[in-house]
Amino acid sequence: MKSNVLITFDSHTPYLAFRVKALQEEIEKRDLTEKIRLRVLLLSTKDANYNWQEGEIEGEYGGVPVTIFPHPFHGLGFRAYASSLALRTTWETFINILAERPKIAFLGGYDRPSSLLIGLLGRLLFFKTGPMHDSRFNDAESYSKSFLMEAIKVPFMRIYHFFMCSGQECVDYTRFLAGKKRPAQYAGWNVLDNEEIGERASQSSYDQSIRETLSLAEEDKFFFMPVRYITKKNIPRVIEAYAQASAQAQEFPRLVMAGKGELREEVEALIAEKGLTKQIILVDWLPYEHIPRAARLSEAVLLASTHDQWGLTINEALAAGAPVLVSNRAGAHEIVENSVNGFTFTPQNTGHLAALLHQMGTQPELVARLRKGAQPSMESFSRTQFVDAWFSVFKRYRLF
Repeated sequence: MKSNVLITFDSHTPYLAFRVKALQEEIEKRDLTEKIRLRVLLLSTKDANYNWQEGEIEGEYGGVPVTIFPHPFHGLGFRAYASSLALRTTWETFINILAERPKIAFLGGYDRPSSLLIGLLGRLLFFKTGPMHDSRFNDAESYSKSFLMEAIKVPFMRIYHFFMCSGQECVDYTRFLAGKKRPAQYAGWNVLDNEEIGERASQSSYDQSIRETLSLAEEDKFFFMPVRYITKKNIPRVIEAYAQASAQAQEFPRLVMAGKGELREEVEALIAEKGLTKQIILVDWLPYEHIPRAARLSEAVLLASTHDQWGLTINEALAAGAPVLVSNRAGAHEIVENSVNGFTFTPQNTGHLAALLHQMGTQPELVARLRKGAQPSMESFSRTQFVDAWFSVFKRYRLF
């Protein structure tokens, strides 16, 4: 029996696999397997920007069949059009759509060539299409926003029937471009397996390995910053803020940056210039399963981007029970409540970030209080809300 719900992703990650499995489990739980039949189109098995350690895809996500296109992932937004493989990917997408003839298609992004093609086919062949995305007014992820660029996007956005969004700012932006009549699901996209992350964060058996990797003694306190060394991550201002904060205290937590990127050598040079080589530790990506526990052990997890469409690092940190310090230009700032589970700050305001770091580094009672508020704050951005959003689309278009 053919699938009647198609889901397209740019590349494989454990996050995406979890979401598909969660939907399939709920479909089976509700005894709707004859009415809702999922299939995934995976345009690539790997995104080189990140460090996913899962093995090869075996052709399914928890019983949901996966059709894999063996092409590399070429980035976000209109940049995909510059790829020499864009036409090939689009053609293979076209063939798959004609073969499947779904009733609903959920699309990985609204401006990919494959998404636009499926959106147009949806209009021609009378099936419903909806992008899964986290774009906002001020994210500036793949190109600078301008009146002209936004005007160009309006007719593209109005091809689609519905949208799966991350947070209220994404919903507002979507309705601005696509019109208020098109439904936009608030918690329909960037969610994680909060329960599994919480369980991993509680596994103290990881502690020795984590501290050895991070070159930390058992008694060392630290701030944790999983990061790519790229311009938008605002690393020079973080280093300056840390320098100001640590200079005001005799004993201060170290700063651990874990990741890779083109600017790493520049970051190392700046750290040396500031005389912080003993206080700031740079390591490569941690193993995926260790990240929740590393977050739990830290005083706070830091995301300082000058712009970021979302920032799943923050979902992960809060689910792990860690306080967070988050730029208000990252979409994930919506799930941060000041003095409850962390703090937000303006990424250009180095002094404010320095003050927050000093507070967190010198007031253990504050860290303890914020830690208590971390995991409960994710209850409104969980698997339950995600599944409910998707089933509202299934019901709206009469799959059951």
